Amino acid sequence: MQEGGQISPHIDLETPHTHVHRLSRRLLEPAQDLLVLGIGLALFGLMGRTLIWLFREIVKGGNLDFRGIIAQVLFMLVMVEVVRLVVIYLQEHRVAVDFMVELGIVATLREVVLRGITELSWQQVVALTIFLLALGALLRFGDLRSTAPVEELPGIVLMRAILPRPELRGAG
Repeated sequence: MQEGGQISPHIDLETPHTHVHRLSRRLLEPAQDLLVLGIGLALFGLMGRTLIWLFREIVKGGNLDFRGIIAQVLFMLVMVEVVRLVVIYLQEHRVAVDFMVELGIVATLREVVLRGITELSWQQVVALTIFLLALGALLRFGDLRSTAPVEELPGIVLMRAILPRPELRGAG
């Protein structure tokens, strides 16, 4: 430090620990991306297998197991949400909490539909209601969504083409 509490402009950034941090970041981030990509591919494989099962059930004729078909369709919706979460992680290298809350809501509703509301005790219904209300309130009022301007969000090229130029936005 210099006199007056100011940091010296001549800080040595070539110390060995900074090289270790850069090297570890260069090695670990791509490795982590490969793992997440593997998870995404496994999810797509699982979704493909589920689609094949659904088509076989419909084509084979006879009595359809509607509860099983509904279970698989709802499972596919949950998987779509998980894949969306994986894609956002690969794009932004962060876990999107708002998508996780949405995933929790969809997965909970799937389980309620599969079990049937009549098979649940009143205590379970109250607990599920409070849980879903809490997740809904968190999603609605928790400020989980990004509030960055459109220009700062990644992948919003289409939105830029649709929205008027910044100097024209206030006019009108």
